[in-house]
Amino acid sequence: MFKRKSELYNYIQKYKEYDSDFWSSGHGNIEILSMLLKFTDNSWELLKNEIAEWNSNEIEILADALCDDESWYYRESIEINLNQRSYLFAYIFATIETNVAFDLLDDFEFIFKGKPKEKKLLELIKIQIENIKIHPSIHLFYPKDRISKIENEIIERIKASS
Repeated sequence: MFKRKSELYNYIQKYKEYDSDFWSSGHGNIEILSMLLKFTDNSWELLKNEIAEWNSNEIEILADALCDDESWYYRESIEINLNQRSYLFAYIFATIETNVAFDLLDDFEFIFKGKPKEKKLLELIKIQIENIKIHPSIHLFYPKDRISKIENEIIERIKASS
C-alpha cells in the first residue's frame, strides 16, 4: 500500500495556506523532501498518477519542494532521488496550467538534472514554453533572451533524444 502518498498530500493540505517563508526556510520543503527520501520507484509512479487529482496550488507546492536544494539539512544526500524528483518536476511543468508553469520558470533548469528526459516529455515541455511565451506577464518578469535560451535548450534536447 502506498502510504507515503497520503502523508505527503495530508501534509501539503495541512500547511498549504502558510506563506512562502514556511515552505522555503527550512520547514515545509524539508519535510516534503524527507518524505520523498523514503519513496520507492513504485511510490513515485503512484504519486505521479495521484497528483492529477490535486489542485494547482497543491501541485505547485510539491513542484517547488522537488527542486529545492536543502542538502545542508540532510546527513544523506538528496541526490539519492534526484532522477525521480527531476522527472516529476518536468512532468508537472509540462502538464500543469500555463499560469502555474510560468511560476515555475525560476527553477526550469532543474528539468535537466538527472537522467535525460524522453522525447515525448520534452515535446510537451516545448509546447508549454510556447504557451508561456504568449503569457501576458512574460516580459515583465523575464528578459526575452531568457525565454529564448530555454526554448533553444529544449529544442536541442529534443534533437538529441531522437
